Amino acid sequence: MNASTPTAVGSAYIAEQMTGALDKYVDAVQKMQEDYFKVMNFTFSDPPTIVCEMKQKYAKIVKVDGLNGSQSVHSFVDLSNGDIIKGNWKAPIRTKKGLAVRGNIFAPDVSQFVNEHGPHYLRR
Repeated sequence: MNASTPTAVGSAYIAEQMTGALDKYVDAVQKMQEDYFKVMNFTFSDPPTIVCEMKQKYAKIVKVDGLNGSQSVHSFVDLSNGDIIKGNWKAPIRTKKGLAVRGNIFAPDVSQFVNEHGPHYLRR
């Protein structure tokens, strides 16, 4: 084996992949917001702006209202693996089975896991 050949994917590469996928996820949620406002013919304000607040373990995806600036959590993303998690303002929601994971940002189409309001509920 050549000494210059990496044996494992470096952490910088993984961080770059996560950042790219997270940016795509935020853009997709922003587009969902804009499309929803267009379809519902809401003209009283601009659609909410989606922002990403990086925390230690999770990225908090926040909707900032265009009318009065109020904020609400859309979802959380686990920075170790890209899982999309339901959450409240403080933290991701935990269930008896663990975190309330609804999908992954590395999936080809995240709209199967979330809509403009947040992650989908699980069907029983």
